Order: sequence, then structure tokens, then C-alpha cells
Amino acid sequence: MAEPFAYQSQPVQSEQQPPNTQFEDERAAMGGESIKQAMRAVVGELQSEANRRVGLRQAIETRWIEDLEQYHSKYDSETEKNLVAEERSRLFINLTRPKTNAMGARFKDLLFPTDEKNWGIKPTPVPRLTEQAEKAASMVRELEQQAMQAQQQASAQSQEGQQDPAQQQQPDPAKQQQAQALQQQAQAAKEALAKLNAVLEEGRRRCDLMAETIDDQLTECGYQSISRDQIDWAMKIGTGVVKGPITGDRMRRGWKQRPVLDANKKPIVDEVTGQPKTEGPHYLDMAEGDQPGYRLVDPWGFFPDMDVAKIEDGNGVFERHLMNTKKLRELQKLPNFDVDALRRLLRSQPISNAPAYISQLRNIRGEAQGISGNVYHVWEYNGPLEPEQMRLLSLAMNNPVAYEAVADVDPLSQVNACVWFCENEVLKFALYPYDSGECMYSVFNLVKDESCVFGYGMPSILRDLQSAFNAAWRTMMDNAGISSGPQVVVDTTTIEPADGDWKIRARKIWHAAKGITKENPPFQIFEIQNNQAELMNIIILAERLTDLVSTIPQIAQGEPGTMPKNTPFGTTVLSMNSANVVFRDGIKNFDDDVTVPNIRRLYDWNMQFSPNAEIKGDYDVKATGSSVLLVRELQAQSLMAIAMNFGGHPVYGPMLKNRDLLRKIFQAHMIPADEVMLSDEQIDAVLAIAAKQAEEDAKAGTKADNSLQLAQIQMQIEETKANNQIQLANMKHDYDLKLEGMRRDTAMMELAGKSNIDLEKIRAMLEAKQMDVQSSERKLAVEAAVTAQQPHQEQHGGGTL
Repeated sequence: MAEPFAYQSQPVQSEQQPPNTQFEDERAAMGGESIKQAMRAVVGELQSEANRRVGLRQAIETRWIEDLEQYHSKYDSETEKNLVAEERSRLFINLTRPKTNAMGARFKDLLFPTDEKNWGIKPTPVPRLTEQAEKAASMVRELEQQAMQAQQQASAQSQEGQQDPAQQQQPDPAKQQQAQALQQQAQAAKEALAKLNAVLEEGRRRCDLMAETIDDQLTECGYQSISRDQIDWAMKIGTGVVKGPITGDRMRRGWKQRPVLDANKKPIVDEVTGQPKTEGPHYLDMAEGDQPGYRLVDPWGFFPDMDVAKIEDGNGVFERHLMNTKKLRELQKLPNFDVDALRRLLRSQPISNAPAYISQLRNIRGEAQGISGNVYHVWEYNGPLEPEQMRLLSLAMNNPVAYEAVADVDPLSQVNACVWFCENEVLKFALYPYDSGECMYSVFNLVKDESCVFGYGMPSILRDLQSAFNAAWRTMMDNAGISSGPQVVVDTTTIEPADGDWKIRARKIWHAAKGITKENPPFQIFEIQNNQAELMNIIILAERLTDLVSTIPQIAQGEPGTMPKNTPFGTTVLSMNSANVVFRDGIKNFDDDVTVPNIRRLYDWNMQFSPNAEIKGDYDVKATGSSVLLVRELQAQSLMAIAMNFGGHPVYGPMLKNRDLLRKIFQAHMIPADEVMLSDEQIDAVLAIAAKQAEEDAKAGTKADNSLQLAQIQMQIEETKANNQIQLANMKHDYDLKLEGMRRDTAMMELAGKSNIDLEKIRAMLEAKQMDVQSSERKLAVEAAVTAQQPHQEQHGGGTL
């Protein structure tokens, strides 16, 4: 059963709204029966549109069933029936599942690293203000320099008068006034710069608070787990959907104690803690959820506008929730639901059957049963409504706020609403909660469809190759079974078995009734040709094409047997980096279609509903999922080299942010830095203790002679310079080797393309050539050794036998 989704349509108002006389007059004039008929008419229009979208999606649901059958190693019903009737092999070697799981695991690893977020926000005016701050700082420096020059000139004139009283001149008032004016301008520029820096710092502080708030909200709703499930759906059937931010859709559980009350029934506050005093046993408190969160949407119950290719371009979204009586009763706990409408539904039995896909899904998993009995089809619609529809629903649901919103609406304006309905009953009606009007659904497709919101998953991509692989495998198994033994033809008129059984067994006795002749033998043996080698070639080719079509090479699946060796043709690290290129397009799609819209909507929610004014400001949302695609091994090696070569350098060492560098090293090794590093406060305390110890050692006379220290420092500097030169030379040598290897790889690929030769064959040819060269070298060495021994043997009278 799908979990219901809801949200509060409006923030809680502390002041009571004045009554709307026009609303009350029109509601009284229509009467109860007219209002019910109007409501049923609106619900009927929405139900018709929902049924139309269900019919338009039948072809896509059929494809989804095929995708899931392929993923779970099941043949479709028609193929299974034919194989059973023909008594053929029904083996299913699944190439789709590992490719699908590998692609999904790779996406999750890149999009949701364990040590950093895949999103961020920054204040929008920061670049402009930063530029202004830089200009202001430059102006301050210029004014200070000009004031200093003017002051120096005035001082020089005064000194000349003191040295030669006869030529003493009065100071120039204009220059003194100019110097004072420049000093005043410099001081004013400093104050302006300080204010500008304060604005920048305040913007960054508010932005950091907003980022922390959003991060806490995402953590509380389990955003990463929801997004991983969304990726799994996209890998299997091509489409994954999440919804949010929404509030009020879940009850928050908590164990509490009852407060201690005074004589006036008011809570008594503890003087020490400032919190109300409590007593007695704990009890379970169910409170309405007020924190925004995201929810996973079942793709089978998701019905967007089928006439558009992007979810944001559609004309509203229908979401179907299949509920039994238990789930329907739980809706009364959620805000803004009509309890009387729920009672009327529960008094009557559900009239709708369960969708056919449920039985099909259970058959795939080996459960040959559907849902017993009917279920409630509760529909949720989020999108625009016509002003007349809004007016009628406002009157029927006694919602004066929505009535005022459409009283004098401009035809060019769009009014969005949220409507829950089931079997001609409106369960909930409210205005759309967000001022931005942005669609609250985010859709991710593994491969996008140019004409539809729903995309294609890995099973659809590999459909033909999986069929070719299975067909070749079944044929090979059938051929192996038929050709495993000979076909025997027996002449029953000439012989008969001694035991009366016509089955052929070892050491069996047969009676020849009419004798045996060479021209007419009683037995004839016919061998069926075995085609295992030819069929195996088809299987190998299909497996290789699977890597090509799925864009997931074996190295990306982490299989050790297929990892390339560190040969002159390339290294494992470079190969892994090349494999990551395949995923960058999909990661960028996820950033654009899911991450940025989700964080932007949550930012809008906090700007509109959050009571904390400290976090509000003008911010931009950015996604950083694609930046994680850097090869971790290369990044770790580079960071380690920087730390070792420049961390203790007397010149470059003080310029490094050592703490941030150490954290980056742990992140590159996929180790959470907070688990192995001290906090900044603890590091400062350790450094303070070390500095104090050094000061005490210096006071105790343990400090070495300054000249000796200077000599040691000079020696260290010289040694560091020499080591740096050696390391730079080694790095240049390694770079040249890698560059030559890349050139060699490029030349090999060009040769392979021109000659239509596989790279493995080229490697084999080069290895064979290298073996020939080594053999020739050994032969020359032997001949040289023999030649060197011949004069020695002739000198001693040696000879050969």
C-alpha cells in the first residue's frame, strides 16, 4: 500500500480571520444539495482526467513489467509457454541485473559521498560586494599612500627650516590642508570598507545558518535514503520520483512526562534549567509533524501530464494511493482532511478493483496471487484549477480563504490547488502552499524520452542483447543435450530383446529372429552434430556488446579479473578515470533535475514558513555531484605529495592551511575527518600546550645556541632545496613517462582503427616482438661469450671433441 502524502496548505495564523459575508451569503443561497452536486461535478471532471492519463500510460506500464521480468530473470508469459510446449531449455543467464546494480551503485557512490554534501548555497550578492570591497580596499591604500607622501613633504619642509633659520619659511597651509583632507578621506574609506566587510560577513553567516538548517531538515527526513531508492527505480524502469518539501503528512512520536502544575494549572519552571518541571511515568505523545521533508513516490501511482516531456511544463500531477480501511482511517490524523467524508467512505465498501500490475508484479516474484477484495483509489491532485472549479470547491468545503483567492482573479493568473478525492467525495481541498507555484515533484530518468516524462532504464537498454544472449545459451544447451548421445535405429523385425525391454543398456542380450546380414544390420547409429564452438562465439559477442551498449565496462563494476595491468599501454588509475567519464552526463542530469530543484524548493519553504529570521536571505543553490567524479586515487596521491613536499617547507609551509589539507586527505581516502581528527578547539588547546612547554624549556636554559640553530636551519634549507629539486625532477620524469604512454596508447588506437585490429592483438604482437628481441639479445650474448672463450682455449691448446 502506498503511504499517503499531505501537507499543510497555509501557515498557522495567530489572529482570527474576519468573516467573509459574500462567501456566507452565496453558500446559504446555493443550499446543501446544490453544493454537493457542484462538488460531484468538479470531482467527476478530475476523475475523468485521471482515468484518461491511466489509459495513456498502459504502454509504458507494459514496458515496466518487461523490465522487471528481465531484471528478475523471468521470461514473459508467451515465451515461457512456447518453451514449455517445445520442451526446450528455459535457462535465463541474467546480464541485466549486474549492469543495473552496478550503474545504480556507481550513481549512489558519486552523488552521496560519506564525507561531504552534494549541494551547497551561497549568497547571491557576494561576487558584486566582493568586487566593491576590493575596490574600496584599493582606494584605502591609495589614499593612505597619498596622505603619507603629503605628510612627508610637510615634515621635510619643517626640518629644512630648523637647519637654516636664515632661510626659514612658513609651512604651506595648502599642503597641510591637503594632507589633512587625504587623511580624513582615508579614514572615511576605512570605515566604509569595514561596513562593507561586515555586510559580507553577515551574508556569509546567514547563508551558513540556512545551509545548516537545510542539512538538518534533509537528515531528519532521510533524504539520502529516499534519493537512493529513487535512483534504484530509475535504474530498473527508467523513472524515479520524489516529492517535497511537504509537512503534516506524518505524526511525530515522542515519550514525555506530564508537567508539574501550580494552583492555577500553569507549568512550574525549574529555576536552574529554565525548563518546566515534569513528574510521573512517561507516555507516548503523537504530535503533528511540522518539519518539511521529502517522500518517495511510487512510479506506478504517478500520473503526470502525458503531453509534455518535462514535469515542470505539465498541467498538474495526479497521484494514486491504494488504501485499505486501515490506511483510510489514518487520514483523519492528518491536517485539513474532511472527517465526515472519511466516515461516509468507510460506511460503504470500496468499489474499485486493484490494478492489474499488482498481480503481475507478484507473479514475477513467484507469488501467484493478487489483492483479495477491492481497495480504495484515493487520488491526490496538485496543479492548476479553473476559477469556477475553485469557487465551487471553496463553497463545498467551507474554505473562505480559497474563495477570496479566486474572487477577482485575472484570467492570465494561474491558481494552484491541492485536492484529495475518492469515489465522488472530496477528502481535502486547499490552496497550493508555495508562493513560487513550482511543481513539488522531481523526476529522474536514466535515459530521457524526448516525448514523455517517463524515461528508459537499464533493462530496456539491454533488452535485445539479453534476448540474443539467452537465445544463444538456450540453443547451446539444447544442442548439447541432443548431441550428448547417438540416435539409434533398431530393426524390430529382425531382432528382439531377450528381456523384452527395448531400452539400450550395457551388456544387453538380443535375439536375432531372421539372422543378421551385413547389408541389413539390426542397429544403426547416427551422431547429431555438436555446434558448441559456434554458439559460444555468439555468447561471447553478446557479452562484449553488453559492456558497450550499457556503457558500464567491467572495470567500472570492480571485477578484479578485468582490471588492466600497469603496462606501458596505460595504468589502472587512468583507466578508472576514463570509465568515470561515462557517468558524468547522468550525474549532471541528476543535479539539474533533482538536486537543484529539491534544495531550491526547500530554501523557498524556509523563506516562506520558517520562523527563524536569522537564516533568511538571497541565496543561490548549486549542485556539486559532478565534482565528486575526480578519481579518488589521483586526488589522494596529489594531496599526499603536497603535504610531504610543502608541509615542512620554510617558505611554502606557513602558506598552507594544514588543517583543511589534512581533512582533504582523509576525504580523498573516503574516511570521515570528524571521526579521526580533533576539533578546532581541541587542536588549539594542544598547540597552546606545546607552545607553553616550549616557552618553559626556553626559560630553563634548554635552548641551544643561536648560531648553532642558524647553522642547522641553513643546512635544513639547503637540504630541503636539494630534495625539492630531486622530487621535481622525479615528477617531471614521471610526467614524461605518462605522456609517452598516452601517446603510445593514442597511436595504438589509431592503428587499431585503421587496420581493424583489436588492442589485445596489438599487445600480443608487441609482446611477441619483445620476446623475439630478448631472444636475439640472449643469442648475441651467447655468441659473444663463445667468441671470448675461443682465444683462451687456443692459447692453452684446448679444442672441441
